[in-house]
Amino acid sequence: MICPSIKLYRSRLIQSGTQQDNSVSITWLGTAGLLVSDGVTGILIDPYVSRFGAFKIAMGLHLQPNRALVKSWTARLGKSRIAAVVVSHSHFDHCLDAPYFAMETGAFLMGSESTLNVGRGASLAEESLRSAKPGQAVNLGAFTLKFIESSHGPAFMGRVPYPGMIDKPLVPPRAAGDYKLGQTYAILISHPSGTILHHGSAGFIPGMYDAMTADVVLLGIVGRGDTGTYLTNIPDKLGVRLVIPIHFDNFFIPLEKGLRILATAHFREFCASADKYSDRFQLKTLPLGEKTRILPVPQ
Repeated sequence: MICPSIKLYRSRLIQSGTQQDNSVSITWLGTAGLLVSDGVTGILIDPYVSRFGAFKIAMGLHLQPNRALVKSWTARLGKSRIAAVVVSHSHFDHCLDAPYFAMETGAFLMGSESTLNVGRGASLAEESLRSAKPGQAVNLGAFTLKFIESSHGPAFMGRVPYPGMIDKPLVPPRAAGDYKLGQTYAILISHPSGTILHHGSAGFIPGMYDAMTADVVLLGIVGRGDTGTYLTNIPDKLGVRLVIPIHFDNFFIPLEKGLRILATAHFREFCASADKYSDRFQLKTLPLGEKTRILPVPQ
C-alpha cells in the first residue's frame, strides 16, 4: 500500500500538458531518476528502469540491463530533446541503465570516471563520454549544470554500500556489488526561470552549500542519518522554497507496479520532521512518470 503521508503531500504543482514559455518541468522515474526539461533541452539524471528484485541483488546475481524498457521509456520521455544523461554516482540504481539511455537518445553520458567505465563497458564511444569534475559548469541550452562534491549516506546497515571505484570498463551483466560508488555529486541546475538542486544521495559534506542558494531541492532521503541535521544542512541552508523528496520508493519492484515506499526510507518520520520547517519551505511529492511543471515555483 501507498503510505497515507504520500496523499497528504501529493504535489499540487501544475501538471504540464504543453510546456509553457520559460518554464521547467520534471518527470520522475523513481529512485533519483529524473528528466529535467524546458521543452527545448532535456537533461536525464540517474535513470534506472530495469529494476531487479531484492533477492537477486542480495545474492550477487548478474544484472542484465533491460534494453526494451529503456527504449520504451526513452520514447515516452521524448528522446529527440534529451541532450545529456548525467549520473550522480555509479551504484547500479543510478548508473546501470544510463549508457543505454545515452545510446537511445544520442546524448552524451556525463559523470565520474567510474561512470564513464560503465559507459565503456556498454560499448559507448569515447566521443559520447564526458568527465564531470567538482566545481565544473556545463552549459546545455538555457541550462547550466554545476557539479558539487558530495557524500553518500549510510544506506545499508549504517554503512555506505559498494564503496570504491570502477577502474576499468564494466561489461554487463554484472552483480550489483560491481557497480562501485565512485565519486558522488550533487548537481545544481540553473535556468532563467530558477534553480534546482539534485541531491540524490542522502549524505552531505558539512559546508558544501555555503554561499549557495536554490529554489527547489530534489532530495534523496533513503539512507540519511538524523533527519533534522539533514534538513538543516541542505534545504534550510540553501534557502529553498520547495523540497521534493526522491529516492524513497521501493526500487526492487517494477515501475509498472506503481509507487511503493521503501520501509527503510522512514517516510512518515521524514515528513513529520520537514513539517517543522513549514514556515520556510513547502514539501511536495511527484507522481511517477508524469511531467510536472516545477519552475517557476508556484506561490
